[in-house]
Amino acid sequence: MKKSTFLLMFLISTLLFNCEIKKPVNQVAINKSFKDYNYFGYNIQDPYNNLENLNDTLVLKWLKEQTAFSDEIIERIKGREHIIAFEKEMEGDTDINTKYLKITSNSKYFYLKNNLSDSTFSLFYRDGLDNEEKILVNPNHLSSNENATINYIQPNYDGSKVLINVSENGAEIGNMYIFDVTNNTLLKDVITNCWPSALGGVSWLTNNESFIYSHIPVIDSNSEEFILNTASVLYSLEQNTKKRTVLLSKNNNLNLKIVSGDFPIVSIRNQSKKYIFGRIGGARNYDDYYYAKHVSNSIEWKTLYKKEDKVKEFIIDDNDNLFFVTAQNASNYKIGKTSLVHPNFKNFETIIEEDATAVITDLVITSEGLFYIKTKNGVDARLYQLKNNTTKEISIPKQSGNIRLISNGSRHKQLWIKIEGWTNKIERYKYNFEDEKFKRDDLYPSNASNKLNDFIVKEIEVTSYDGTKVPLSIIHKKNLVLDSNNPVLITGYGAYGISDTPYLDKHMYHWVNNGGVYAISHSRGGGEKGDAWHKGGYKKTKPNTWKDFIACTEYLISENYSSPKKVAAWSASAGGILIGRAITERPDLYAAAIIKVGILNTLRNEFGANGKNGIKEFGTVSDSLEFKYLLEMDAYHHIKENTNYPAIFLTAGLNDSRISAWQPAKFAARMQASTISERPVLLSVDFEGGHGFDNSENKRNKELADVLTFAFWQTGHPDYQLD
Repeated sequence: MKKSTFLLMFLISTLLFNCEIKKPVNQVAINKSFKDYNYFGYNIQDPYNNLENLNDTLVLKWLKEQTAFSDEIIERIKGREHIIAFEKEMEGDTDINTKYLKITSNSKYFYLKNNLSDSTFSLFYRDGLDNEEKILVNPNHLSSNENATINYIQPNYDGSKVLINVSENGAEIGNMYIFDVTNNTLLKDVITNCWPSALGGVSWLTNNESFIYSHIPVIDSNSEEFILNTASVLYSLEQNTKKRTVLLSKNNNLNLKIVSGDFPIVSIRNQSKKYIFGRIGGARNYDDYYYAKHVSNSIEWKTLYKKEDKVKEFIIDDNDNLFFVTAQNASNYKIGKTSLVHPNFKNFETIIEEDATAVITDLVITSEGLFYIKTKNGVDARLYQLKNNTTKEISIPKQSGNIRLISNGSRHKQLWIKIEGWTNKIERYKYNFEDEKFKRDDLYPSNASNKLNDFIVKEIEVTSYDGTKVPLSIIHKKNLVLDSNNPVLITGYGAYGISDTPYLDKHMYHWVNNGGVYAISHSRGGGEKGDAWHKGGYKKTKPNTWKDFIACTEYLISENYSSPKKVAAWSASAGGILIGRAITERPDLYAAAIIKVGILNTLRNEFGANGKNGIKEFGTVSDSLEFKYLLEMDAYHHIKENTNYPAIFLTAGLNDSRISAWQPAKFAARMQASTISERPVLLSVDFEGGHGFDNSENKRNKELADVLTFAFWQTGHPDYQLD
C-alpha cells in the first residue's frame, strides 16, 4: 500500500472515530434476564436482574468492558488535563491538607495531614498548638495495601493513646489499631470488623485503657448478613477481641425490640462520665435513646427518650442538666432543658423558642454559657450565646453560610468555630471572652485562590410545582451575560434531612472558573427548612425532591442563564434518586447527567449493601403502601424505551459498603438499551474502591476531572471536546 493511501485511510478512520462513539459490545445486558417480582398484585419485570450477581464472571467481564470504554472516551476529552494541573490553585498559599482534627481537654492535638504531592494522609500530633508536630503513623506502616487509608482517629482523654481505623480499597470498614503516644509505640492489638466513621465512633472510658465501639459480625459485602446484627462492645487493652463484652445488641437486649438492620450504639456523652448512653441508630433523624450509670456485663438500660420525642441532639453540663434540640411542635427546632436525674421530654422547660425563619443547627456548652447556631435556608448561619437567661448574637469574623461549634464542655471556657462558604475554604477561630473577638486558630492557615474574587453568589427562592418556595443557590462570575448560552451544572441531594450547606466545592470552582454557572437546589427531603422540609421529601412525599429540582432547572432556563442543551445535572449516593428521576421524568431539560455511586433501583435497595438501614428513609417492599412509594422513586423502573435521554455518566465502587455497585450497573444497561438520543451512557466501576470517602487525593482528582470534562463536553464547551 502506498504511503499516501495509508495516510488518507488513517485520516478518514480518525475523523469517523471522532464523530461517532460506538457503544461497547454487551452480551450480558443484551441477554435480558426478565426476572419477575410480584408485589401486592403488581407484576414488576426486572430485565437486568442478572447484574446483581457481582460474583458472576460474565457480569464482572461486562463491568470491566464498560469501565474500559468509559475511560477511553473520557480520556480523549481535551482540557481534562488542565483541571488536574490547576488543582493546586485551590490551595491558595499552602500545599498542605489536614482533616479529622481532635483536641483533648489538656490541649493535645491529633490530626491527619498530607502534602499535595503525597496522596496518603498520615497521623500527626502536637502537644499544644504552638509546639512542634511529629508524625505518629503512616497507613502504609499498618497495611501492605497501597490503597490503605486512615478514615477515623480518636484519642483518649489524656492523649496518651489514640485509636486509628485503617481501611483498604475504599471499603470504609477496616481494622483499628492503638498507638501509645507516651511510649511512641504501636500496640499489638488489632481490632477487626470496625466502621467507626459511620457507626457512632469510639468512646474511651475514664481509665484511658478501655473503649466502646461497634462490632460488625459479617463484613463480606456479598453475604445476606452484611452489616446486620451489629453490637456495641467494650474492649480492654488487657484483653483481646475474643473477650470483648457486649453492651447493647439485638440478641442481648430482646426487650428493646432491636431489628437486624438497626445500629445499637453506646457512647459516653457527659464530661463527668457518670453515665453511658445507648441509642438504636440508623438512617433517620431521631432515635430511641437509653441511659445507665455503669458499664457492666448486664446493663440496666433506662429509657431516656423515644424517637417520637423528635430529639435531634443533646448535651449535658456538670450538674446533670440536659439541653436538647427538638422538633416537638417546632419544625425549625427549639432548645429544651430537663434533668438527667429525672428526665422528662414531654413537659420540659423551653429555653430557646423556635424561630419561624431559621433552623437551629448546632449547640455546645461552655463555662460561659450555651452557644447555638441558627441557619436560614441552609445558607445563612448566625451564632448566639445564652447566659444567665440572656441571649445575644455573637459577631463572627466573616459572613458564613455554615458554622460548626466546638467546646470541651461546661467545665471549660474554650470555644471554637469553624466557618465555611461557597467561595471560602473552611477556617477555624478561637473565641476570646475577654475582648469578645475571634482569633484565627488553624493548624495551617490557607487563603483561597484570587480567582474567587470575581465569583458572586445569589441566594434566591424558586416556586416549585405546588407553590412551595425552594431555596436555590447560584454561583457565577460577575461578568456573566444572561443570553441562554451558559453551561450550567446543577446539583442537589434532598434526603435524610441533610442540608446542602455552603462549602468550597472543587466542582463549583472549576466550573465557574471556566465560564459556567453552578447551582444548588435545596430540595425537600433535606434539612434546609427544618423537620417539615425533610418530611416533605420522605417516602410518600419523595417526588417533591426531584420536582423541586426540576423547578429550579426550569427557573435557570426561564431566566436565560442557560438552555436545555447546556444544562448538566449531578449528584451522588441518595442524590441518585433525585437525578435519576429528574432525567426520567423530564429528559428534555438536560443535556447530561452525572450520578456518582447512586441509588437508582429503590425497589431492590433493601436487598443490597446497607439496604435494611435505608428502609427507615425510603420504605420497604414488604409494606403495600411503601412499595408504591419505592416504585415511584425508582429511576431504573421509569426508563422508557425509544426515548431521547441526556448523556449519562455513572460511577460505582465494587467495595461500596453503602450502595451496591449493581444499582448503577442495572441503570446503565437499561438506559443503553432504551435511549435513542445517540448521546453516550458511560459506566465507570472502581474495582478497588468503595463509596468514595476513603479515596486518595489522586483518585479524587481523577474523578473530579472525569465528571467536569464529561459535563463540559456534553454542554458544548469549546475547550472540552473529543480529540
